Amino acid sequence: MNGLGNDFVIIDERTNNVALDAAHIRVLAARDNSLTQGCDQLLIIQPARGDGDVFMQIFNQDGSEVAACGNGTRAVAAYLAQKHGQTEVAIETLGGLLQAHTRLNNGDHHPQVRMPLPQFDWRDIPLSRAPETTASVAMNQYLPNGFMVNVGNPHAVFFLDAERGATATMAAQYGPMLETDALFPERANINFAMLVGDNILRLDTWERGVGLTAACGTGACATAIAAIETALVDGPTVTIRPPANGDDNDHEVIHITYRPGEELVMAGPVRFDFDAETPIEPSR
Repeated sequence: MNGLGNDFVIIDERTNNVALDAAHIRVLAARDNSLTQGCDQLLIIQPARGDGDVFMQIFNQDGSEVAACGNGTRAVAAYLAQKHGQTEVAIETLGGLLQAHTRLNNGDHHPQVRMPLPQFDWRDIPLSRAPETTASVAMNQYLPNGFMVNVGNPHAVFFLDAERGATATMAAQYGPMLETDALFPERANINFAMLVGDNILRLDTWERGVGLTAACGTGACATAIAAIETALVDGPTVTIRPPANGDDNDHEVIHITYRPGEELVMAGPVRFDFDAETPIEPSR
């Protein structure tokens, strides 16, 4: 499945009980795997551990486990709607319980997910030290100050103007070094955004454990939050145009609605790519 090009291998462990370690995940997620075609994240649907309908375990391409994946949550919601008729579903994650509603529009599934409210305290993001404010942190002399926030995982958001270059160029250039900066003890997702219209932002994300990605759901949330909190946009709904939105159409976008202290909701299209079977080789 994919959400605006951000692609996933999904295993429903409730009906296909397999034990995977990090080595298995790296093989399944590798782009040269002809059976899976690789992925940005591998998602495992498990029986609920608490009050939800299912638990979603999330692994990045490098085999690391993470607490949140926005587009992945929408993909799992769409899977549960199509395969099991669950258009309303509560998905448990390490980052919290997420409520999802899925509707069908022009042949595509459009899940809407109520995300956990953001965390701004430096200890919760987490950062390795306390800046004067997490809303404006200097990290590189060639970049504007970054906005730090946790939306289930740590994010840094940098807003660019035309003079600083394209968001894609800056994400490729600065993403690798900033992801592993000493400021981020758990590494971080690095977002470069630019205002391109009223409440419309172009976004390119360097995702920890993945690299450049075609779209990032939590990155879209973090960017919309940063834009509203710094009054770059009016809100409460922000349109995020990811790299997949090359022709600036109005369908291949993520809509984020953020009301500080009240709600954070993410909506956008998800597509099914194919079903496949693959052997799980013994790990060495």
